[in-house]
Amino acid sequence: MRTRSLTPLALLIGATLCGQAQASGDDSCYPNWSLLRDSLDVCNNLAFLTPGNDSRVNLRLLLADRKALEIKPNALGEDELAEGFGPVPFAVARLDIAQIEGDESEESGKAALGELLEKLGIKRDSTDSAGQAFLQGEGSRCRSNRDDSAAQFIGQLQASAALPDAERQSLARSRVQLLDACTWEGEKLAALLPTGIQSAEGLGFLTYLKAASDFYSGHFADAENGFASLADSAQPWLKETALYMIARTRLNDAQQDAFDEYGTRKDDIDPAPYAKVAQAFEQYLTAYPKGTYAISAKGLLRRVHWLAGESEKLAGDYDWQLTKAEDQQRNASMDALIQEADNKLLMSAPDKLDSPLLTATHDLMLMRPDGASKMTREQLQAHRAVFAEQPAMFDYLQAVFAFYIEKNPAEALKLLPKDIPDNLDYFAFSQQTLRGLALEASNELPAAQALWLKLLPQAKQPLQRDQLELALAMNYERSGQLDKVFAADSPIQSAQMRLILLGKVAGNELLHRQITQGISPTEKATAQFVLLYKNLLYGQYAAFAEALKALPAKASEEKLGTSLGYVYGDGQSLQLFRWNGDKSESSYACPSIGETAAALQANGKDPKGLNCLGEFILRNGLDSMPLDQRPAAPQLASSEPGFKGPVFSRLDGYQAVIANSAAARDDKAYALYRAINCYAPSGYNSCGGKDVAQSVRKGWFKQLKSTYAATSWSKSLQYYW
Repeated sequence: MRTRSLTPLALLIGATLCGQAQASGDDSCYPNWSLLRDSLDVCNNLAFLTPGNDSRVNLRLLLADRKALEIKPNALGEDELAEGFGPVPFAVARLDIAQIEGDESEESGKAALGELLEKLGIKRDSTDSAGQAFLQGEGSRCRSNRDDSAAQFIGQLQASAALPDAERQSLARSRVQLLDACTWEGEKLAALLPTGIQSAEGLGFLTYLKAASDFYSGHFADAENGFASLADSAQPWLKETALYMIARTRLNDAQQDAFDEYGTRKDDIDPAPYAKVAQAFEQYLTAYPKGTYAISAKGLLRRVHWLAGESEKLAGDYDWQLTKAEDQQRNASMDALIQEADNKLLMSAPDKLDSPLLTATHDLMLMRPDGASKMTREQLQAHRAVFAEQPAMFDYLQAVFAFYIEKNPAEALKLLPKDIPDNLDYFAFSQQTLRGLALEASNELPAAQALWLKLLPQAKQPLQRDQLELALAMNYERSGQLDKVFAADSPIQSAQMRLILLGKVAGNELLHRQITQGISPTEKATAQFVLLYKNLLYGQYAAFAEALKALPAKASEEKLGTSLGYVYGDGQSLQLFRWNGDKSESSYACPSIGETAAALQANGKDPKGLNCLGEFILRNGLDSMPLDQRPAAPQLASSEPGFKGPVFSRLDGYQAVIANSAAARDDKAYALYRAINCYAPSGYNSCGGKDVAQSVRKGWFKQLKSTYAATSWSKSLQYYW
């Protein structure tokens, strides 16, 4: 397992990695610090309705406005902090509060069954049941063969006064035995059922027990006949439960060949058998609209509509469950229903759904440019009637289409309200966010900045203020007002955003100021590190010398992992600049980094200085330093950096020494040795700078092996790459 840094300083690589949805072969996420994204990225979601959000996030935002659920982001975990995340953008899992936990009904069912058996004087040999063998959410008819269902049956036996005690005990023992396995055949099935049952009520329970054993054993025709024979039972529970079990039996029979070997629904399912299944569930719900199994029946009817490919009916099921049902009327949690609706409907929904909630969510999916099917203006207009009672939502979808698909921000602005409502729910926030983005796309940065600032005090919902801080930080940066991000009264308090801007964009003056005025010790240390590093690597040696004087003798040892752009790993501390040279691995002696910089200040082509600056980079693992990498537009910190010119690369330094006819023998030999090793062992340059041809490296190798053959570096080098 990889060791993951918990330090606050790994942030800048999050701005550099462009927020990959998921790294190849890795379950990690990395943040993409931008509000402008139209393609799906489960790792980078925003708090407004946008095509780039995961559909489950958009659905949650819409449901939050309906008070159907609350947006309660999970706290950022250690892994997320190490990956460089702040509150916004966020991975989809931060809003998913569903957790796989133990089923409470299992424990309560066990207790209820134990109490009933104790009253009957029956001792249970094992507390296991067939239903326990399946994971939560795993589909199987045997999942219902658990303690709570056995307790229901035995509870009815206990409540039937006309039932002889001997029959009650016999039937109860058989039901307990039925818990042991999922299938019974031949002699085992015959031995399971009690004999000697004579009373009319006892025979009814025996019929039910036989039908249940046939059901769990997969003998569906026998099971349905058995349950059907109880249609006129005088025992209320038997009559109701048998009617429900007829529907369940038909469903299990119909779906036997519906899935492939991987448990995926087949595409060529015959919908005809499901008509009888749906009829049976509807008969039960008509007879018992508030019956014992009404919630379950509605949930299973939803499954029938999915298996039969009846998308319109399925959309109606989800719309009711998500927007109209009370908690006690749902057979699954809201989180589970959102996930289910996404998997079973939205991923393969028809062009039009009658539900405004689901149509809006699906339309946003269709506006992704990299989607399987892309929405046209005509398709969108065909949905107008669906939003007859929500015209503002339809206007918003049109604005999204204009902005993201047609690249027409002016048209989007015409469709968005200018007035900000007192209650900034997620829909209103989405309208204003899109308006701000359209203003910026129209190069009206001051107007957009004024809007972001006006929205800040009204952003009360979770994640809204965090998103506004990102919008404002990007606006300040793009408009050349970076100092406003770090002003004493700045509304931008996100540590992650501030550190990214310090590392990627800030110049000398701002870095000097934040060394003393930073809002945290980490921000101060980061500013000092970046100032020293960039002055050194950009060749501003005099400025480096001055900055080095301000470094305490005992510099902070805090590992600046995320704030310098590292993702996982320990990062660096200010102790880096106390480097005193290192010849343990190379036998090439170097002075301190301060002395090296002084030599280069005196002579920018000093061979020893160039080699030792390269040694400083090599020994401290600074090749491909995240601080040197500029994020791609339109991400945060993608504007012109505060330090100009090329960053020093080891390969350029070595080539300068190789080309210097006045360079000392050891200096030139070591430069040749190191330049060749820049390509070891893969053949790719790991030292930065412009690549050189293999023929050039071959020439270096020959020169090292001939002119400098007596050196230890020549003797140790066997290949060129």
